Amino acid sequence: MKSLKYKIFNPGGNKTGLVYNDEYSDEEKKKINDIILKKYRDVEQVGFIENNSYELNMAGGEFCVNATRCAVYEYLQGKDGKIEIQVSGQKEKIIGEIANGKVSVTLKIDQKMEEFYQENSEYSLVNLDGIDFMIYSRLSGKERLKLLKEDENATKNCLKEEMKQRNLLQNAVGIILLEEQEKKIKINPVVWVKTIDTVYYETACGSGSLATAIYYYLKENKRKLQIFQPSGYSIDVELIIENDIIKDVKISGIVEKS
Repeated sequence: MKSLKYKIFNPGGNKTGLVYNDEYSDEEKKKINDIILKKYRDVEQVGFIENNSYELNMAGGEFCVNATRCAVYEYLQGKDGKIEIQVSGQKEKIIGEIANGKVSVTLKIDQKMEEFYQENSEYSLVNLDGIDFMIYSRLSGKERLKLLKEDENATKNCLKEEMKQRNLLQNAVGIILLEEQEKKIKINPVVWVKTIDTVYYETACGSGSLATAIYYYLKENKRKLQIFQPSGYSIDVELIIENDIIKDVKISGIVEKS
């Protein structure tokens, strides 16, 4: 394997390693993922970016909003601007932008709510391209959240088994445990990437923030939300909706080199 060139970024938590040159096999990507995660214990995921085109592919082939925002930051060298980027787990290119100190991505959804949202007595399911989320309300997720904060390793592995049992089809599956602190919406995301078999209680989750925004739109008709992460940072989500169809979503927050 060639010598690795990579950088570490902090998109408000959920630290991400980006490797240059996407020329590795799936097996090599898993090895590189394991090397970086072992070396940097606070890094939660690894992606691969092209030198000659705007393209990001995650080690597990999943879709990740925060990694995409990191790639946008790197391609634009932290300066104001706009690009279109192709990302694993997404059919359409994503618009990435830096403005007013924040890095944002805009996704074209163009779907009716019922096409990707389901609800049962225990949790709500949001099917995004590349990742599925099971969202537990403050009430239904209360006991899981208590256990997660008492014993993170044991609980996240229990949640992984729960995700396995649902037989969801995407490359990645997440559980969002909601809580409110001083009237602020906070998420507690546990994400399992099947193909590389990693499970993290993530310090921030852009895709989970999007799924949460969809949940709150259907519950409280909110189209703009500031969603706080376990890291203490926040991610802003704006839903552009016409006739009960989500046309686009814009997800914004800070990105820093780590």
